[in-house]
Amino acid sequence: MLQATTEVPQQAAGIPQLNVIMDGSFTNQIVWLVVTFAFLYFVVSKLVLPRVTTALEGREEKIADDLDAAERLRGEAAEVRTSYEKAVADARAQAQKTIQAAKDQAQLDIAEEQAKLDDRLAKAATAAESRINDAKNQSLAELEVIAVDVASDIVKRLANAPTSDSDISDAVKTALSARGV
Repeated sequence: MLQATTEVPQQAAGIPQLNVIMDGSFTNQIVWLVVTFAFLYFVVSKLVLPRVTTALEGREEKIADDLDAAERLRGEAAEVRTSYEKAVADARAQAQKTIQAAKDQAQLDIAEEQAKLDDRLAKAATAAESRINDAKNQSLAELEVIAVDVASDIVKRLANAPTSDSDISDAVKTALSARGV
């Protein structure tokens, strides 16, 4: 029993789909390339590209909204700053007015008190002058009486002569008036 052996033809090594060199055509690869490209084009254009486009548009809208919000907030901040600066300027002006009013009132109070003090001092000076003049007049009146008494005693002791009080009084008055008293 001998067996008969059959020979199996030897195939070329490698992947048979790529054995195009032997048969000389690329049709099989070109068909698969077109099918794959068409499938990928369909998947990308119908599924991937709309999602990417939507995401990009959403991002652009968000950026535009953020920029608009930032510009709006910048404007509001500028308005707030302007109103703050105006409020500070108004407060400073009001403070200056208040300070000036207080100074003016203080000056008026000082002038009023000074006038009252001057009036009191003038009255006190007038009263003092009056008292001094009264004391001077009283002293001069007493001086005349004392001078008449002293002169009368001197004349009596020195001259031992009788003199009238009216003569002595006239002499004292003449002497005092000559002195300006």
